[in-house]
Amino acid sequence: MKKVLLLFKKEMREAIRDSRTFLVCIIIPFVLYPVLFITMGFFLQIEEKKEARLIYGVGAVNPSLMPDLFAHIDTTEKFEVLKGNEPLVMFEKDKVKIVLEVKENSDIVVYYNGASKSSRKALKRINALITEFKDSMIKRHMHEIGLSEKILTPFSVSEMNIAPAKKMGGFILGIAIPYLLLILAFQGAMHAAANTTAGEKERKTIETLLVTDIRRSEIILGKCLLTFTLALLATVAGLLGLIVTMQSGISLAGTTAIDFSLAVPWLSCILILITMLPLIWFFSSVLVAIGSASRSIKQATTYSTYCMVVVLMLALFSVVRTTTPETIVFFIPVLNNAVLQQQILIGETKGLDLLITMGSCIVYAILAYLFAKRSFEKEEILLRN
Repeated sequence: MKKVLLLFKKEMREAIRDSRTFLVCIIIPFVLYPVLFITMGFFLQIEEKKEARLIYGVGAVNPSLMPDLFAHIDTTEKFEVLKGNEPLVMFEKDKVKIVLEVKENSDIVVYYNGASKSSRKALKRINALITEFKDSMIKRHMHEIGLSEKILTPFSVSEMNIAPAKKMGGFILGIAIPYLLLILAFQGAMHAAANTTAGEKERKTIETLLVTDIRRSEIILGKCLLTFTLALLATVAGLLGLIVTMQSGISLAGTTAIDFSLAVPWLSCILILITMLPLIWFFSSVLVAIGSASRSIKQATTYSTYCMVVVLMLALFSVVRTTTPETIVFFIPVLNNAVLQQQILIGETKGLDLLITMGSCIVYAILAYLFAKRSFEKEEILLRN
């Protein structure tokens, strides 16, 4: 074990001297996401305010058949009504975002461009006005024939969210934090593993290392330990960056009607890091094995990128899923950890899910390390050119 620690210290010194490693594992994770989210929140708020002030052009075909509707639209000062005869021509000629055509039987056809964001926003706004106008017409007719408006709403329905603001904050954080931390962990491990394995081949120092009295098993353990450490540092730096973003109090998604609190869940963050430890070792072992079998850093990075696509897909599935996860989910690497992090953040961690996730990740980490160790011991793989 003493030789492993000496090798680890040697590899760590080289990594610290390499400014790229420091940049990828510490600076970028800590700075990138706060800057990204704060910038996104700033521009989203600007876009929301800009859209609220925007006046859309709306085409009117046969407006004389329903003048009250177009008068109502005009009074809102949210649309500029332009008359015409051909809806498709009006989109091209008059640059309208939406066209209303009134039929002889008083039916209304709404034309819009589904490939245009502004057209879809105009559709949403005009639908609200049409619904409002239709309700006022129904109520007016009911008054004329002496009927009560209560016939339309025999009972009211109200929604009450029982989740406290803190739990809602955890739910919102659970959408982003697991996905981002998994990416950071894999990226940190990918750079470190490629540099300490394929990089040794490029620098022609792998042969010198192999002729020392350090056994192959100790060498691979030291390299996996280095990769694990740098990946963990990248994860911690990214988590601290996200915490700084939350503490800044700047909205990440513009204004919202949902009551939630983005207080920093320190205990949850520590528990998340603990649950990620075996997964990070799994990443490190797999990537060290890939680097050992690669001829250059470029080749190792290429192969690792393919693995990263799989990690991204599994992490993304944890975000888009809509059903309660079944037990089998917690046996799938990456996905199990992402779902478990979501449970931790909302405070609904189940003991069985935690045990299955940690146990399976530890097994995967051991198997991946044994695979890396076996690959490193084969000279036809390690020393091929």
